[in-house]
Amino acid sequence: MKCLLPWIVLLFLSIGLWPDDGLAAVLSSPLDPWNGEYMGENEGAVYVRFYLDGFRKTRSFKDITNSVFMNLRNTKTGKLYVLSQAPTESTADVLQIWKIPSGQYSVEKLSINENTGITRAWTSAGQSAKAVVKNLHLSNMGMVRLSPFGKFGLKMSVLSAPNTYENTASHQSFVAVVDAYRGRLQKTLGGAQLQKAAKDNFSVSGEARTAFTMSRQISMIYQVNSTGTQGSRQLLSSTLSAQDGELRRCYMDQLDLTLGLRGTVTYNFKIAANNGSFQLLRYNGGTLTSPKAVECLTLALKKLQFPINKALVGQLIFQFNYDDNPGRAKFK
Repeated sequence: MKCLLPWIVLLFLSIGLWPDDGLAAVLSSPLDPWNGEYMGENEGAVYVRFYLDGFRKTRSFKDITNSVFMNLRNTKTGKLYVLSQAPTESTADVLQIWKIPSGQYSVEKLSINENTGITRAWTSAGQSAKAVVKNLHLSNMGMVRLSPFGKFGLKMSVLSAPNTYENTASHQSFVAVVDAYRGRLQKTLGGAQLQKAAKDNFSVSGEARTAFTMSRQISMIYQVNSTGTQGSRQLLSSTLSAQDGELRRCYMDQLDLTLGLRGTVTYNFKIAANNGSFQLLRYNGGTLTSPKAVECLTLALKKLQFPINKALVGQLIFQFNYDDNPGRAKFK
């Protein structure tokens, strides 16, 4: 039996505050999951496990997400990233790994929508944990335990933990696993050999990319019909525009498999005021006939966090189309 390293516990309390209107307009980028691919230049990855203590147990309602939203801010660039992940029920749960640019990060906010409909949040208030992500390294952010605090707040404790990642692929994607908070090596993986190979690859990748062109024009138009102020709707639209590439890719991937795929996707939604995430996101039909594209789009939307401080209720409509001959004359 392996000897576990001592836990390092950081305890924080919050009453679920949200920034004022002057700060609410900061757009965040949802992190993409790592699926075994090689890492990009100046890129690393993180993993974390969330545990819930003391929450009231209710019958699960599928349209209210119970994912934990973790806001990470790059202390150098100021850019905000959002990690959205379900709480861990067992140590046997599959480890989720998230790609993120290398750098130092502060944990600024954690929030969760309970199945009771209550949104709880923790904010750092200047006492944030700092995590380091090294280039081509996997940073272990340990265990984060969350429990109710007051009416809408969260109590949060961060516990450094031993590495649980095991490589099962035929290749190595990471140089090593490190403790995100102390920077200590936990496990060597690809080592210096991977670091050298990656450096050689990055030096020529720019030249390789110039050899490929894209002739297909992809159109994604969305319409937002909702309550709330014009400013809130604009911030919602700005967040969707910032994630245009990821949302559009859900359609593009299926277009390669289904000839002539085009159409609309409609959702009814409710965005929670306390954390800006979808408290309700229900598929309401449409003419796009690809269940996989709809599923991908739904999952991508659920990762988003909108910089608004008032609840929004409404309808979101996407329209997808393509043109294989952009710029050419059309004959009727």
